[in-house]
Amino acid sequence: MRSVGAILLGLCAAFACASVPLPNDALEAQRVRQVVETMQSAIDRQDPGAYMAMIDPSDPVLITEHRAWFADLDVSPVDDLRVELDAQAQVVLDDDGSVIAPLVFSWQVPSEEKPRRYEMPARFAPIGSTKGQWHFTGRAWEIALLDTPGVRIYCDEVHHDIAQLAMERVPAIRDAIAQDMGIDPNGGDLHEVVVKIYPKMRELQASIYPSYTAGISGWNEPGESIKILGRDEMGQDRLDPLLAHEIGHAVSFEYGPVINAAPWWSLEGVAEVAAGLFRDSWERKNKRIVRLAETDNLRRWEQLGDFKGEAVSHGMHVYLQGWSMIDYIDRTFGKDTRNAWFTRLGHGDTLDEASTTVMAIPFEQLSDQWRRSLLEQVSDDEDQGASGS
Repeated sequence: MRSVGAILLGLCAAFACASVPLPNDALEAQRVRQVVETMQSAIDRQDPGAYMAMIDPSDPVLITEHRAWFADLDVSPVDDLRVELDAQAQVVLDDDGSVIAPLVFSWQVPSEEKPRRYEMPARFAPIGSTKGQWHFTGRAWEIALLDTPGVRIYCDEVHHDIAQLAMERVPAIRDAIAQDMGIDPNGGDLHEVVVKIYPKMRELQASIYPSYTAGISGWNEPGESIKILGRDEMGQDRLDPLLAHEIGHAVSFEYGPVINAAPWWSLEGVAEVAAGLFRDSWERKNKRIVRLAETDNLRRWEQLGDFKGEAVSHGMHVYLQGWSMIDYIDRTFGKDTRNAWFTRLGHGDTLDEASTTVMAIPFEQLSDQWRRSLLEQVSDDEDQGASGS
């Protein structure tokens, strides 16, 4: 990628004026083919070490993402996974010595009839001499915004406006959420925020895991980038809550080393509370959860805990019921108590242990109080209706 002011233009500018087409027998082209062939061989042999040896070791975010990507092949296997260069497409040498080549992914999700496939521009680079070791350095994004300390934004030209807005908004959103979660935004505890704006749903899904098929607007896991789906039109009113939810996840990872093992509903709940700092949605969401309580349509908490278990079938409840419980804790006990509760979860406490330690009540009692608070709102509404008639 080449620098143009605050914007580093890679693929488009490179192809237009700076890149050199490579013949198939060029040393650089041979090295790229070796990297891709090694990646495929590692997938076939289920050898994570060999696969990760091909990933750029200088980018810890990319390393974390591909480690998770490969690990999921064992947890949720797909069939006929192929990673290969597009034999018909041009491979080019960029002016920084890296190579850009179209990389094609194809696979079969067992539960689907048709195979999945997508192609992305991939970047490969040597470590030191061209004759030495080469690595896959990730998607060849057309634009990278790198001027704001602690923030990196990557996208293609079509989403440049969204990236510019995200660059402006991320620091303020991150700091507000950190303060809400009891973390000093200037204390050095927060990690760099990396945002990748994907042009298509299929590519966003596949960047998470090959097995991931659910519709999604954003994604974040510890040590990974914040991944969002680019839209044709996305103003601040839509972008802020989306970023806030994902940054909420990123900041919540500071609660402790095992926070990601906390129940899924709690993690989505606190992320939804974070998003609520940037959208006026409390009344609407509260009416929905009260209605679920009134119609006896809530779920047991154990049904909402496992991201890859039964909770997948109760996605709406994971987010809405989780939000409502965290909101209840905030309103009843205060945010300092909520943050202390999450800190206990982040250091390995069960829900019951954290609730007993921080709130002096077992989790079952906390859950009963929360449920009663919802049903009391139903009674209040009925009383108001009766008095009005």
